[in-house]
Amino acid sequence: MTTIKKKIFNLHILPFLIFLIYYLYSLIIFEAVVVSPHDNLEIEAVYDRIISRILKGDFNSYRIFLSGEFKWYYLDRIFYPVNLFHVILSDKQFYFFKEVIEKLVSYFSFYLLAKYLCKEKTYSIFGALFYTTLINDINSPAPTIFLPAMPYLFYLLISKTQLRIKHLATIFFIGLNSSLVFDYISMVMMLIISYFISSQKSYKTIFIFFTTISLGMTIVGIPLFLSVLGEPLHRLAMIKEGFLDIATLELKKFYEMLLPNFTEISNSLARLLRVLILISCFYIKNKKANLILLFIVITYVLKTLMSSDLSQIIFNNFFVFAKGLNFSRVGNILPLLFSVLLVTILKANQNKVFKKILIVLTISTSISYQLYYPTYEFTKELLRNNLKEESFELIKINFNQKNNKKIILIMKDKKNYKFENFIYKVKTGNSFDSYFRIETYKKIKKLIGNSRVASVGVNPVIAPMNDINVIDGYHQMYPLSYKKKFRKIIEEELSQSKVLKDYYDKWGNRVYMLYNNQDNLLLNFNEAKKLGAEYIISSFPLQNKKIEPNYLLYDEDNKTYLYKII
Repeated sequence: MTTIKKKIFNLHILPFLIFLIYYLYSLIIFEAVVVSPHDNLEIEAVYDRIISRILKGDFNSYRIFLSGEFKWYYLDRIFYPVNLFHVILSDKQFYFFKEVIEKLVSYFSFYLLAKYLCKEKTYSIFGALFYTTLINDINSPAPTIFLPAMPYLFYLLISKTQLRIKHLATIFFIGLNSSLVFDYISMVMMLIISYFISSQKSYKTIFIFFTTISLGMTIVGIPLFLSVLGEPLHRLAMIKEGFLDIATLELKKFYEMLLPNFTEISNSLARLLRVLILISCFYIKNKKANLILLFIVITYVLKTLMSSDLSQIIFNNFFVFAKGLNFSRVGNILPLLFSVLLVTILKANQNKVFKKILIVLTISTSISYQLYYPTYEFTKELLRNNLKEESFELIKINFNQKNNKKIILIMKDKKNYKFENFIYKVKTGNSFDSYFRIETYKKIKKLIGNSRVASVGVNPVIAPMNDINVIDGYHQMYPLSYKKKFRKIIEEELSQSKVLKDYYDKWGNRVYMLYNNQDNLLLNFNEAKKLGAEYIISSFPLQNKKIEPNYLLYDEDNKTYLYKII
């Protein structure tokens, strides 16, 4: 192996070692891999389990959701070919299998693109590291294979005047594992950008590409068409914020990007890197960089428009069936644009010191992203174990309000701690196994059989993951009629809080037993029973005339109660 090839090989090792940090760090601290539950475990893992049950022959398993009023075609990813792996893999294995595959695809697809654009393998590696980090953020990973594969698709569009059979097969396969809702608008944006970026424009290639990937997306999008053509979905009741509010929010985000808050190291380093990338465009004379910068600005403007109520003018008057779909996902193209801009600047900029700064920031950003969630989870559990309950609740309130000074004062006061010496040994409730409380819910399933439950103070998605029928849950598509029926259960609670009311009425994906005060529940358990719930799973003791006074089960490890509705 030549010296240059060896150097490139060693540089490839660096990104993979960085990506391993997240897993190794989690295992060292918790003896398990921590997972941010948001979307990852709350909906993705649960839907994957039900889809796998259907593939294995349990064709009615989807009725486990929402009192049996959930339809199979609300499982919008049911036709994805990747689901076939779930037939032979366990739920946990399939979850991490997809995660690792997406990281590998995103890294190598961007490396291929960058190598074509800048002809410099070293810079291509750092661009691939940055792109993979951005789209595989632990808290909000790529929803489908499209974003990881987007650089490869972009590469085909700008480098090929004629697509071969192998290219078309790959494009079609990516389309079969992509989403019309999540990916189509960013795919269209990618086509437009590729036309202006490419030095060899071919309308025929663009048309064939567009037709092939659209066909794949349309085939797997059949459930979406059945959903919007069926009974009205809850998304028709969604209300978007005003244009001025959204524009103000986007300007605030831009301001925060210019002046990063270093209490959030991972986001701040990424913001700082993006700022330096943008500033660089004004110091180098490079048409490609300026063109990409223009498209970044256009994308932000489109994202703002699509996120606001202005976008609803079209859907209220013409395409009513599409109302409620999140077309602001045009912003999914931004990680690709920033990463391409990074490698373009690394290639064009002659200032070696500045290049080193960009490379160091790229590496630091990626490492900080890998460390962030395990560190956050460790700190949270450490404080939970050692602080008095009221002090820990104050920490949570001030954390949500981003009042870091108050948090530090609480942590410095020795009176707020249970013990003189810190207990450093912690467990996490957010690993795959611990989050779904397998052993606890086995006991519940044994007691209640095929009866339905509702959950109070416990995430309701845990029950269906353990094959327990439910009336509540987290769903991106479900009948509007069910939303109205479920609202009767939480109506009094919503009337006491504008925040909860707006959360449910204007958005409503979380069909939860929302409440304001656990010591004074205003939930209507009689309406819950009408929807089919015979039992309540709760994280705290319940006292209500519609609930049997004595719990049927209490699991001390997970602080989980089971009650029967009278």
